[in-house]
Amino acid sequence: MRWALIDFSHPFFRPMIRRIAIVGLLVVWTVVEFMAGSTGWSTFFLLLTAYVGWGLFLSGQADGPLQEKDDAGQAPPSGEDKPEDRE
Repeated sequence: MRWALIDFSHPFFRPMIRRIAIVGLLVVWTVVEFMAGSTGWSTFFLLLTAYVGWGLFLSGQADGPLQEKDDAGQAPPSGEDKPEDRE
């Protein structure tokens, strides 16, 4: 089992605008903390911004469409028809 702070493969992160907005908000909050003189919090948010930016843009996650799941909750293997298409 792989431990992760955030599940970057979650469908919520699929749209590019959400990923840009999340990283943008983290950058803005890092600057706010830096301007307020909170070096500890600004360092924390800088590292969090780097981690989330790497996970959402540089980790190699595919941007393709989500696969539909069958009744058992399993995605059909690529190349196979869906059960309703077979007749």
